[in-house]
Amino acid sequence: MPRVSRKKLVEVPPDQIYDLVSDPRRLGEWWPRVTRIENVEGKAGAARTRWTSVLAADSGRKLRMDYQCIAATRPERYGWQQELEGTPFEEHLLRQATLVKLNGTAQGTLVELTAEHTLKGSARLAGFMMRKTQKQMLDTALASLQRCFDGSLENGPAG
Repeated sequence: MPRVSRKKLVEVPPDQIYDLVSDPRRLGEWWPRVTRIENVEGKAGAARTRWTSVLAADSGRKLRMDYQCIAATRPERYGWQQELEGTPFEEHLLRQATLVKLNGTAQGTLVELTAEHTLKGSARLAGFMMRKTQKQMLDTALASLQRCFDGSLENGPAG
């Protein structure tokens, strides 16, 4: 089960970061490869919210993935899980989930992103490769998240 966590200190309060990361409509601002969000059902920041992410693949194709919020505790954590049943991903994955943990500090917020993939069948052999890819994705997400708030102490969140 490849599980990867990455951390970064972002110099804004947890509430501001929670507002961004818990709103599926804003995933394109900071989550890698998201080109748009569709079919949002539910309220931003609330458990059980559902949405479809449209992502750009390396091949240039668009991938559609459905997600559901599985953890929402303002302003400490927000998590989502891919809905796999009936999709091509079901053949290789038992579970794919992402969790954002926010820990307020005197300097801002320590943001921890964790990606967990439970592989099945022959896909389990690729776990080490998936770990490397997930580290890169989470590092990119954290850097993008930081950019969303650059200058926010003077002007509010960048958008």
